[in-house]
Amino acid sequence: MIRRAVFLLAMVLGPAAEAGVTSHAVSYEVKLPADAEKGVYAEGTGTYSLTKSCQGWTLGEVYQFGIDKSPGASKQLGDKADRIEERLTATEPLDGAQLAYQARTRLNARNTSATIKATIGPDGGRLRADLGTYKQTSDLPAGTLPPAAARAALVDALLANQPDPIEIKTVEMLRFHKPIVERFQRLPPEQGIPTALPKDLKTSDKDFAKGRVFAVRRRVGDFNEFGDEFWLLHESGAILRRLIKRQNVGLLLEAREVTLFPAPKCD
Repeated sequence: MIRRAVFLLAMVLGPAAEAGVTSHAVSYEVKLPADAEKGVYAEGTGTYSLTKSCQGWTLGEVYQFGIDKSPGASKQLGDKADRIEERLTATEPLDGAQLAYQARTRLNARNTSATIKATIGPDGGRLRADLGTYKQTSDLPAGTLPPAAARAALVDALLANQPDPIEIKTVEMLRFHKPIVERFQRLPPEQGIPTALPKDLKTSDKDFAKGRVFAVRRRVGDFNEFGDEFWLLHESGAILRRLIKRQNVGLLLEAREVTLFPAPKCD
């Protein structure tokens, strides 16, 4: 009864709104990190948005980049470069009780797509994925959070100085479309990822730089195809720097511009 009461209270308050995550959009440059191996070249761009309306949250992601490991690759992408695109759109109501999203990925000429709908309740939920050639259904454990609520829970835990590891139950939305547990560990300064704001970062808020930032490692025990990620996370919820791995190559997504949006005016 206590667990159900807590869940219902969270439904009323709205999980993402509680933690104070701000609607925002980020544009990224995709490049190789400073310690990248020689003989590899990569470049690309990305955009991420998380916006709140009176009905709920909408998430959008688009990343397009190329990786060239062919001999002599050092200054531009050649004909043998791998070209990758990742697209994601998702919606969730303010109470966090549902999730709907579409994911599309492309590796050179190979395309995959998925359409997912999920329900989430105090005792768990269910995710249904249409992957084109087949469909799959997964049970979601109690405490599973959709993406906006998951980002808010992480920011809230960091601001509250919750002990590591910070565990977030959510959904893997790019490849496997299954429940996962994200485990976040704080990093010492300059270990794993630079902690200074990106150079020449443009922001819509003159006080943005005064906000707290957190360097964390993200680890997922299951479905961790790409290994650990490293984030530089602003208290607004915006990821300013993100180290990922694709095609066994480390890539740095570095924010170039951050736009914060005001909260909607709802009756």
